[in-house]
Amino acid sequence: MEPWLKGVKRVVTSSNDAECSKAVRAENTAITDPDDDATTSSSTVSKTKKRKYDEPYISFGFVDSNGSPLCMLHSKLLPNNSMEPGKLHRHLETVHPESKDKNKEFFARKKKQLLESQKNMMHVTQTINEKATEASYLVSYRIAQAGEAHTIAENLIKPCVLDITECMIDENLQSIFLLCRY
Repeated sequence: MEPWLKGVKRVVTSSNDAECSKAVRAENTAITDPDDDATTSSSTVSKTKKRKYDEPYISFGFVDSNGSPLCMLHSKLLPNNSMEPGKLHRHLETVHPESKDKNKEFFARKKKQLLESQKNMMHVTQTINEKATEASYLVSYRIAQAGEAHTIAENLIKPCVLDITECMIDENLQSIFLLCRY
């Protein structure tokens, strides 16, 4: 280890407080001793408690979202330190007083609806991305087929846009665009 990375031992001038000087010496030893992994890892321990989601929190209207509580009633993500039963209950009573008397089954249905809507949103987004990629390939294919400079794209714009719309819209709307095809 480079010498400039190592901590410098501090000289304690006050000998009145023996506990303070012991703590400072222990801290300096932990900093200056790079070979002792146990003391270094203990000095970097996080001071905040990272709470984990428990299933009974669903009775307060919350589900787990990557380690943080997500309110199902208005889809607001709260910080991890709010994942205490008292704070979750207080949120339910103050922000959603109309839902404070709801039972666990109500929130279970809300959770199921939330998961379904997220699944549908992911499917729609994925489908749109696949169709956009296919449309891009069709445009590139037509330009490559022409084999000329990029100015030829003026003659290709209408057929390319029609290819794009065929890929992006549903089958029932394609009949309208087929009339405009040529």
